[in-house]
Amino acid sequence: SNAVEELQALQIQLLQREQRLAHEAVHDTLTGLPNRAWLMERLHYLIDQKHLYAVLFMDLDRFKVINDSLGHLVGDELIKQATQRITTLISPNATLARFGGDEFIILLENITDIEAAIRLARVIQTGLEAPFPILEHELFVSISIGITMGDQDYQKPEDILRDADIAMYQAKNKGRNRHDIFNPISRNQAIARLE
Repeated sequence: SNAVEELQALQIQLLQREQRLAHEAVHDTLTGLPNRAWLMERLHYLIDQKHLYAVLFMDLDRFKVINDSLGHLVGDELIKQATQRITTLISPNATLARFGGDEFIILLENITDIEAAIRLARVIQTGLEAPFPILEHELFVSISIGITMGDQDYQKPEDILRDADIAMYQAKNKGRNRHDIFNPISRNQAIARLE
């Protein structure tokens, strides 16, 4: 029966490893948040549904300066602490995902209008005002947020993410620590700039 027990133990180990790999495939290793792969899946699903949702594209202001001057350990710790703080601020119908680097996305589902997204952006910005104690530093960090409503015009996750990204850059250009709602005119300006 020893061999049977060993085999069972091995099967359990393999199952756990499979579950871990499946989890890692859709989660960010540093923060444990859902990652870009999860986000694309969820957006595909939301685009098929006809419920109203919003995408908040968030970028920590001056993160690169902190990372370059104080090092990656401090940068990583800041990302972790900011994640924890934002997680405590968001409502049950919101999911925080890490898009990459210092970029985060919130999917706000089952909402009636854009006001809910604007309120959430304000709550997050206020919630990040207190400093983050990291090693011997007190770090102050603000966040720029671009908001886009998921409507019938969007057929692809890439499109709504691009527009939310454009809105986030609008917010940054207006002086950081701001939120801005996507405006189609700015998409045309962005395309004109690229060309």
